[in-house]
Amino acid sequence: MANQQIKAFFLFFLASVVIFSKAYSEESKHGNATKEYSLTEKASVISKSSKSFLDEENVEENFLDALNVNGIGLISIESTKFPSDLWSNSSERALSEKLISMPNLTLTSTNKIFKRLLLVDAKPPLNSIGVKNMGYLFLLSRIDQLINLGAIDEAEEILNYIKEPSVELMKRKIQVAYLNGRLSKTCDIANKYPNFEGMLQFKIICLVRKNDWQAATLAFTVGSSLEQFDDKEKKLLLNYLDPDIETHSLYNIEIHNLSPTSFYLMHGKKELIPSDILPNKYAYAFSLSGIPPKMRIKSMEQLASKYVVNANTLFSLYRSSRIEDGENLNDAIIAVMQLEQAFNSDSEHRKLLALKQATKVFQKKKLLVHFSNEYVDELKNFNYSDDKRLKDLAIALLSLTDGMTSEFFVQESSNPDVNCLIDIKKKVFIKRETDTRLCELIKKLNVEIIKKSFPTNRNLDAQMEKGLILLESLNLLENGPSTEFEEVKLSLSMLTKIGLIDLVNEISVELIALNTLKKLVRNI
Repeated sequence: MANQQIKAFFLFFLASVVIFSKAYSEESKHGNATKEYSLTEKASVISKSSKSFLDEENVEENFLDALNVNGIGLISIESTKFPSDLWSNSSERALSEKLISMPNLTLTSTNKIFKRLLLVDAKPPLNSIGVKNMGYLFLLSRIDQLINLGAIDEAEEILNYIKEPSVELMKRKIQVAYLNGRLSKTCDIANKYPNFEGMLQFKIICLVRKNDWQAATLAFTVGSSLEQFDDKEKKLLLNYLDPDIETHSLYNIEIHNLSPTSFYLMHGKKELIPSDILPNKYAYAFSLSGIPPKMRIKSMEQLASKYVVNANTLFSLYRSSRIEDGENLNDAIIAVMQLEQAFNSDSEHRKLLALKQATKVFQKKKLLVHFSNEYVDELKNFNYSDDKRLKDLAIALLSLTDGMTSEFFVQESSNPDVNCLIDIKKKVFIKRETDTRLCELIKKLNVEIIKKSFPTNRNLDAQMEKGLILLESLNLLENGPSTEFEEVKLSLSMLTKIGLIDLVNEISVELIALNTLKKLVRNI
């Protein structure tokens, strides 16, 4: 018995020495974060043949500038409506702090703009001297926001640009791998890193995936002895290593309180019951194929509202999903079914009722823009309708798309909001007596741009922190259609000041259309 105890202690001690000696050596290798990017290494512009002359006087070796990863993205700045100096006049610390504090945006247009800001490939911001992880702090905050939005694929693609990620970026790679289930490549590079917080848990999972159960068990034993796991993770990892061990007491945990490691271990066991509203990063995992249709639809609705997933896939799911018996029917599936049946009928009254009901449903889900784009061709047909209510409803919905053609530009409505939407879409900014305050503001801002009378100063413009101004403009519109007029005015004026009148019109059209549609569908 004593020999067995000595043997066990020796095994534990040996494992500890091996693991932590490796961790120490790896820590020294990765200690300097600013040297860990293969993308940022300076490249010599001197050819091999010229190196023989290096010993001669007045011969200088020149290097290309280092590539700052803070600016990398997936969308070129030229393909957007953003200015080329979007970030370059701001410090990375100020931008990072602003991104971290951004609220939950409710308008489709602002969510679309915000996601694009996170993905744009632009000149990097100014480095903040003295800030830890200087040189990629802004990149970290962008990746964190993409993960929070549920844009996991995009976050993964940006991370893949960096061949030798720092510890901080490696943590994000692990989090992304847990969420999309693509662990193999991240597991392959995990052994190069010390056991920072969360890494040992990931290495255990990687060892199990490689069927190295003995090493996984040993790592778990060492980690448990050194209290590297919290109680939840310890029980879940133990169950992962030995499925016969019951851990059902953990399955009533709020999903919001789960770490990515715990989520992966519970989601993988199919025991996790999601709540009505998920964190977007976990909604991504429930939106993947193989998930029951009801849960997948709910997750995709949440992600679509953030402009993360293709809405065409969502509407295909609505059509292919069977309506289940019971009280908790998905109202969107019913609305789509009834609307498409109405479109195939000859009754305009039936079409009006079905379109009103569907509009009401998708406005509540914050998916009206996606809904309008899905049925843009059917909505165009109502241009020839004799029912003015149906025509007004169609115009308001079409204004949220690029499908309002010249045929609608000659329309005239008794509804001043509908007329305003037509005016903005056809870029005619003549003031009408019936214009609302918001409509007057939008027309005034456009006229000032056209006349080039909006106050400008070239020197000031060159120094303007346009990215920060844009983020603050989105921040002011946090409450969507319920935003106070003065805040809307300030937000849109700021966007106009930095030359983004197209975004002003996109946002204002959505605000006007949402309020108009709310009135049009009030009585069904």
